[in-house]
Amino acid sequence: MADRVFLHIGAPKTGTTFLQTVMWKNRPVLKRAGLLYPGRQRFDHFLATRHVRRLEQDPGRSADAWNRLLEAVRGWPDDAVITHEFFCAADEDQAAWAIQQLAPAEVHLVLTVRDYVRQFPAVWQEALKMGAGQSLDDFVRDAVGPRSRKGPWGWLTQDIPAIVERWGKGLDPASIHIVTVPPPGAPRHLLWQRWCQVLGLDPDTVDMDVAVENESLGAEQAALLHRVQPHLSGPLLEGNVAHRWFRQYLGHEVLVPQGGSRFGLHPDHATSMADLSRQAAQALANGGYSISGDLGDLVPQLGGTDVALLEDVTEAQMLDVAVRAIEQMVRDVRSVTMERDELRRLAKNETPEAAGAPKKRPKRPSRRR
Repeated sequence: MADRVFLHIGAPKTGTTFLQTVMWKNRPVLKRAGLLYPGRQRFDHFLATRHVRRLEQDPGRSADAWNRLLEAVRGWPDDAVITHEFFCAADEDQAAWAIQQLAPAEVHLVLTVRDYVRQFPAVWQEALKMGAGQSLDDFVRDAVGPRSRKGPWGWLTQDIPAIVERWGKGLDPASIHIVTVPPPGAPRHLLWQRWCQVLGLDPDTVDMDVAVENESLGAEQAALLHRVQPHLSGPLLEGNVAHRWFRQYLGHEVLVPQGGSRFGLHPDHATSMADLSRQAAQALANGGYSISGDLGDLVPQLGGTDVALLEDVTEAQMLDVAVRAIEQMVRDVRSVTMERDELRRLAKNETPEAAGAPKKRPKRPSRRR
């Protein structure tokens, strides 16, 4: 059985994709250093969260993934890490069950956090890419209300003190690790260094060129995506299809590369969220937990003038984004169509030249008169 298991439970949009990508693509290096990142694929960790949370969709597949992770951890003599941001959506009983399943390993809980003023615009746009239709203002108002308790993109997965309370029952506070996301302008790899401090790794042993961050939409691009969302129909309303085409293709492959203006909360909401961030920082300071980073990172600096508001995005700006998106999509369709046609020709054992050449009409047999 693993000596220690680091169970990274979230929160969403706190650098989790970046950390998981670096670790997954450096698994052999980490293994030689004594750290196991188990799973046939990274998706196993997501499926494991569904099993822990007792979600009904595809329960057999989720149970198999969780059991594979447990089997790998039980067969490993050193440290191991299990990580997905949706673990933090589990209730108290589900959290206790998951920790009990990892016995007799010494479980260390890890929570990555950042201030709510930066966090909620990022969470909203992720919810938007997953099909949520609310405006940012409505999302923030609803996020701190009771309606969001069941969802993975609301206060349930963002209420830092409540998450620690649910998951930390019976654990030594010293084995609960809080990793703060550095503020804007910090060195690019500082989050990775803070993460390695918790896991006892040398941060310089891995290849950081593999790092992939979950990049943000600009204000103009987010406004367009919000405008498109109500018009989705047919298979685009299905979860996996929407994830692949609305989130991944339109959101990440087409719109994110355009750039755009950094956007934030309305000043009134920013003030409220800053107050909640300060309360969370104080609760963590009072909890006696292991802090990697600086709790001051949870206290946002308000009053910046370089942050756009979504409500100020004009129709002309959205039209410009849409025109560039359509041009990109036409090029993509052309590329895929040419590849498809080439595969069809190969399947018929035809060369492109032969396929494009005019076919000779067969000679008709001559008739004798």
